[in-house]
This record gives sequence, structure tokens and C-alpha cells, in this order.
Amino acid sequence: MHFFAKATLTVALFSVAAGASAFDFKSLSDSASKTINDAAKVADDATGSAQATLDQANSQFAVAGDTADLVNSLSSQLGVTQTQAAGGTAALMSLAQTQLSGSQFSSITDKVSGLTGLLGSGESSGGMLGTVLGNVQSLQGVQTAFSALGLSPDMISQFAPMVLQFLGGQGVQNSLLGSLQNLWTPAA
Repeated sequence: MHFFAKATLTVALFSVAAGASAFDFKSLSDSASKTINDAAKVADDATGSAQATLDQANSQFAVAGDTADLVNSLSSQLGVTQTQAAGGTAALMSLAQTQLSGSQFSSITDKVSGLTGLLGSGESSGGMLGTVLGNVQSLQGVQTAFSALGLSPDMISQFAPMVLQFLGGQGVQNSLLGSLQNLWTPAA
């Protein structure tokens, strides 16, 4: 009988302990679920904010004419967004605009419709991109602009040959293409 009492007491204590553990697991599970839901909400909010920023950037660049063909080509061949393609092109051409003579740069914009509009829309758009594009004085400025667009600065080496090929196809002189290549290529 003494054994039976011990066994009953052990079963009773185990049942109470198991009930307490089950309650603790339920509480822990509820807490974990709340934390996961809160984290998901924060992630959704951040994604929404990032999308709003991207949507704003999309409206900052006016892409038309021949320049639209270039932007579409860059976007599809490099797997970047239209905004990144337009912004990367604008950054490269902003450097060209600051480093080439007025007549040299005009010989480019005269051959490529929409390029002047792209540059004007990027620089006058305000915000971070407008500030960055308005200050492109060196290859480092182009790298900063690429970073602001969410592109690796290493992407310049992928953009530049495509832009040069496009400009050549539009009739830009080889000597001017060589000058652009020198501007857009990092020193070894």
C-alpha cells in the first residue's frame, strides 16, 4: 500500500508539473508568435517604405527618344531597374558634361535625343539623387551616384561599354568615344 501511495503521489505531482509546463509552453509559444508577427510587420513597413522611395526615384528621370532605347537596353541586359539604368546613364553623362568642352558635349546631345532631358530631370529632381547627380565631377562622384541608386560601383565597368557602344551607334565620333572611355575607366 505504501508503494501505491508513493506511485499516486508521483503521478499527481507529475500531472501538476506537466500542466505547469504545458502552460509555460503555451505562453512561450504565444510570445514567440507575437514577436514573429511584430517582426513581419516591421519588415512589411520597411519594404513599403523602400518601394515608396523607389517609386519616387522612378518619377525623377524623364526618359524619352533615343535615350529610352539605351535605358531599356541597359535594364534588360544588365538586370537593373529602369531607374537604375536611367540614373547610371545620367551619372556617366553628368561626368562627361563637367569634363568635356561645351562643344564636345553638345556633339553628343545633338546625336542622342532625350539625353539633355534625362540630365535635366535627374539634376533638378531634388532629393538625394538630384544632389548626387548635380555634384558629379569625377569618377568617384559617379561611384557615389551608383551607390545612391542601389548599384555596386563595380557596375560602372558594365554600363560604360554599353553606353559607349550605343553612342557610337548614334554617330558619336570615335575620338570623343575614346575621351569618354578614359573618363569612365578607373586609373590602373
